[in-house]
Amino acid sequence: MAQNIALIGIKYFFVDLVGGVLSFPVWWYTRGLKLAARFCFGSIKNQWLGLGLSVWLKNLFVPMYGETAISGRIISFFMRIAVLIGKGVLFIIWSIVMVLLFVVYLLVLPFVVLNIIYHAWIFT
Repeated sequence: MAQNIALIGIKYFFVDLVGGVLSFPVWWYTRGLKLAARFCFGSIKNQWLGLGLSVWLKNLFVPMYGETAISGRIISFFMRIAVLIGKGVLFIIWSIVMVLLFVVYLLVLPFVVLNIIYHAWIFT
């Protein structure tokens, strides 16, 4: 009975601990990469929808408050242009941040592995 418990313990050690450590890089660039991409690019899509840029673009030439006079149409057009510029800049900044976050996700594992190898080499 004790032998079976020892074998089970060794099996769990190698399968769970060692196998988990060795399979981590594979997970990082398969399922983990898919989750990171879904988060980053989904966040960009949600920001687009949250800012309502498609609605503002669609209604660019529609006068605000039903104003049909020429002056009202001109003011409405330039006001919507100003709002689109502000929201567009915010959207571009958010998109750049999310793409940079995705690139950091891609590069962090090799960076950590290289630092572990470098510091292990220095201390030997």
